Amino acid sequence: MKQWWKWPVILLAACFLAFAGTGTAQAEMLDTTNFGDNAETVTISKVPRGKAGSKISIRMTIHNTGTKGDNYLEKIRLVNAYEYEKFMRDQFGDEDDDASELAWYDSSFPFEATSETFAEKEINVKPGSSKSVTLTYRLRRDLAAGYYQAFFYIDDNLRIGVNLWVSAYDGSTDEDDEDTESLDYSFSTGNNQMTPVGAYGQVLDFGVNLINTGLKKAYDVRVDMQLDADVTKFPFAINEGNYLRTMGDMEPGQMVTVPYTMVVRDDVKTGFFPITYLITYREEEGGEFSEPVEKVFYVRIEGEDDDELDADAGEQERTKARIIVDSFETVPAEIYAGQPFELRIRMKNASSDVSASNIMFTFESEEVENSPIFTSDTGSTSVVVNSLSPGSTADLTMLFVPSPTAEQKSYRMTIKEQYDSPEFKNAEEEVKIALPVRQEPRLNTSTIEVMPESIEVGSETNVMFGINNTGKVLLYNVMARFEADSVQTVETYVGNIKPGETGNVDTMLTGAAPTMDDGRVRIIISYEDENGIVTETEKEMLLFVTEPVDMSAGMDMMGDMGMEGMEEEASGPPLWPAGLAAVAAAAGILVFVRIRRRKKNAGMKEEEEDLDDEIS
Repeated sequence: MKQWWKWPVILLAACFLAFAGTGTAQAEMLDTTNFGDNAETVTISKVPRGKAGSKISIRMTIHNTGTKGDNYLEKIRLVNAYEYEKFMRDQFGDEDDDASELAWYDSSFPFEATSETFAEKEINVKPGSSKSVTLTYRLRRDLAAGYYQAFFYIDDNLRIGVNLWVSAYDGSTDEDDEDTESLDYSFSTGNNQMTPVGAYGQVLDFGVNLINTGLKKAYDVRVDMQLDADVTKFPFAINEGNYLRTMGDMEPGQMVTVPYTMVVRDDVKTGFFPITYLITYREEEGGEFSEPVEKVFYVRIEGEDDDELDADAGEQERTKARIIVDSFETVPAEIYAGQPFELRIRMKNASSDVSASNIMFTFESEEVENSPIFTSDTGSTSVVVNSLSPGSTADLTMLFVPSPTAEQKSYRMTIKEQYDSPEFKNAEEEVKIALPVRQEPRLNTSTIEVMPESIEVGSETNVMFGINNTGKVLLYNVMARFEADSVQTVETYVGNIKPGETGNVDTMLTGAAPTMDDGRVRIIISYEDENGIVTETEKEMLLFVTEPVDMSAGMDMMGDMGMEGMEEEASGPPLWPAGLAAVAAAAGILVFVRIRRRKKNAGMKEEEEDLDDEIS
């Protein structure tokens, strides 16, 4: 058979030889946001950079925006010469241009052409997910410095474009260079460890060894275990809102162990389960997080043996359908106690050849003190589906209201199934999902005491009040910040406040400038939730700051008057007793504040000693 496929490669090589050494004109930068399918299909965090004559790595994240029933995105390839010419003419060229058919290609195509340049590469991105892909090519040595474009086809129907920045060839020889950029940041999981083994209904403590196999230091490395409500895909009970682990900075070659304590589900089957982790990091301290790197780690689970369970069952029971939870979501995404939400769940007949009919799904909530956490807004908790053929799905929607007094954690929802199969009538099964419930944080403040309520510039006043946690969740790292043009900004740390308890604010404010408004001082109270998200609420207080009184000027005036002047004015009321009274009053207030503050500090110290005695 004639190898006709070699001719395009030979033509391309001849084309490059003809133009070698002539210097390539740089193209304009392409607005990739409006090109082809870029907006929905691909994300590129930074423009790939390379040197003419060297290899360049093009790193992108490909998104499959399809639904469960759509196909995978399977392959990606670089466009050939004629496709590249068409793309460039569409972007920059004139339709009536009579130039050579390969003019754009000869002047702007940035890569050396070999038999592997245009080969397809497998990506296999499943519907609804994303995947990071790195493609490496060698740049032409005759490229002038500037922007160039690379165009790709995904499965020969999606078009994407990528801008490249190329610096000019500097005469160095690096023909054997490797893809050093892709080796800068890389990770490996499961090195030098056995596969963890757990049994149904028991707690499995295990760690995942993570090694920085890249050449550079990775900052703020984070590992996020991916969860799934389907027991056939994820063997552990979901008891936390997320399973994100922060591992800190990692030097090249450094290994850390990511710890987990998981409860194995009661209804899990025996087998090996792939657990997916998404690893993110910063390339520089304080920089943006990278695109997630996906890694898989396997665990072995010993579940209830199917043969033992069915040993006493009749022959018909072995052919009943298996109905599972394919996916679910809630609207809104976060469930708050006392607030209604929609549970949208997709049930699937996972059997390959057994159908199900007359299916009734009944939702049963986990109970606390004999009261269900989730109640139906309509009173009904059952849904009927006529039939499910093998592999088909049914979408169900239920409206629930979580108990206003529910603690902030995940609660179990059991879906009981009753259905008929051709060889089994009134089959009964159940599946479980976990729904996390959150509580709205709430707080209020006691009466704000300001003593004194008016001060001079440079003087201090004492501010005291309590912050009451009236919600059902712990308030972390509570802070109080005082802001106004007339005072120096002060921030006071209060600490963590448990539900039903009070944190006290006791601080001194210093006058910075005379009050020019109505004397309002903003009090910004901030706190964090269990995920470190900061929330702020604002209060106000009144404080007036005045210019300091120059007492020395008054005393000098009294001295100038002398005794004679005082005798001449003896018929009128003397002024100096009023001045002394004002000074005495100010001194008295200052003494009162100091004594009150000492008493409060002494009381707090006494409470701490009592607390130490209790703990000991």
